[in-house]
Amino acid sequence: MSTTPDPVADIEARLRAALAARAELVGPQDLAPLSPVVQLRPRWQSPWVLLATAAVVLLVLGVVVQGVGGRQRSDDVAPRPDEPRLELPADVGRDWKADDLSSPARLDLDGDGTDETVEFLAEETATYDGRTRLQTTLSSTGVEAYGMAELGTTIGVSALGAVDADEDGDQELVLLREDLTTAHGGNRPVLFDLREGLLVEAVVEEPDLLVRREVPAAGGGTEHYDMVHLQEWWLERGQLWSGRSRNTYATAAMTLLRPEVAVLDAWRWTLGEDGVLRRGPTDCRSDTYGETGECRAGQVDSPPVLGPVADQTIGEGQQAELGDGFSFTGGIRNGVLTARVGGDVLELGLDVPEPLLHTQQPTGIFYDGASFVVTSASDPARVEVVVQRGERLRVLEPVGEVPLSNGDDVRTWLTGDGALLTAVAGDEHWQVWQWTMVSGSEVAALPMGVTCFDDAGDPSAARPC
Repeated sequence: MSTTPDPVADIEARLRAALAARAELVGPQDLAPLSPVVQLRPRWQSPWVLLATAAVVLLVLGVVVQGVGGRQRSDDVAPRPDEPRLELPADVGRDWKADDLSSPARLDLDGDGTDETVEFLAEETATYDGRTRLQTTLSSTGVEAYGMAELGTTIGVSALGAVDADEDGDQELVLLREDLTTAHGGNRPVLFDLREGLLVEAVVEEPDLLVRREVPAAGGGTEHYDMVHLQEWWLERGQLWSGRSRNTYATAAMTLLRPEVAVLDAWRWTLGEDGVLRRGPTDCRSDTYGETGECRAGQVDSPPVLGPVADQTIGEGQQAELGDGFSFTGGIRNGVLTARVGGDVLELGLDVPEPLLHTQQPTGIFYDGASFVVTSASDPARVEVVVQRGERLRVLEPVGEVPLSNGDDVRTWLTGDGALLTAVAGDEHWQVWQWTMVSGSEVAALPMGVTCFDDAGDPSAARPC
């Protein structure tokens, strides 16, 4: 039987033979005392240097041979620290009970055409934030399969739906997890795949893109408001999607000024054989207050909604009932604004010539009590916002980039849904702003978008630019 020669052993034997031959050349005459004048030989001819050189050559050859045909090193096969890693579920919680508000899920986990029923058993904790055991019996084998989820709560656990993210013919279970670890909060889908008889949670390669929240825009906003991207996720035709708005929108004091239709950069998420969810190429979707659809060619955000205009007012000696759900009356007598709220009467002297009181409450600014918009019959530039603070009325101070006024290049009006808007003329279009209360004494304008007017004096004549 023939064997393959070992290249390393052959090279090593040849080097030993060469070194032994050189050692035989060293005789007694070479060991005589040094004479005063000696012809020095080059340093590389020293036997010790040759021995050291041979050792280095052997070491390098060993590394090269091992790299070509040897065994893999541990750092070649070990997972990198930044690589997503699956965690197998612990077999605990068999005696846990389902929460009364939880509902079992039904889906085809093993791809045999028959739905499994997955129960959600809750770990009992004082704050109802324990783990949830997923438990089912596979219809194809009759064997139990289980998983473990941490969803932020054990109350009312139910499936959001089923997807086939790996396109292998079976379904993956999707649950909801509340994310309280970020400043802007949000929630995210959690996907469980049947792997080797266990319900294993998939790992997300880019988790920041698969969470529903507002994403702060770098360098956007002012001291009175922030600019954010909208970010959503959804299930679409048995697939998992997420998207982020192309444009940014203003938010302040729990107010978000988004268009009716926002255009998103969108991604479909696929599940790899390694159990990792990865996003695909960038696509486009439109979002209408959480309802997503396919984009039209060249689609952009819808323009801001500016109407209908609420221009009905009352003057001196008149009063009217205001409020939507929370009703109160307001009137003007001798230049004094009088509000009747329940059994209380609140008054405020107005520093406005010939004051007019709008009969539409500015609920977009304040609705937890009486609030008014006051203008002037003789000075159209004057606009004031009055709100109830405890047992008195006060005028809010306008702050920020935009004047609360009316003029040739500034238009302010109140809409039928209680929004106070101001449009400021630019070179080619008008920038529209909406006023919101940013402190107990201040009101600021937040950008809404741009529009064009066929008639600058008539907000209802606005059109997309």
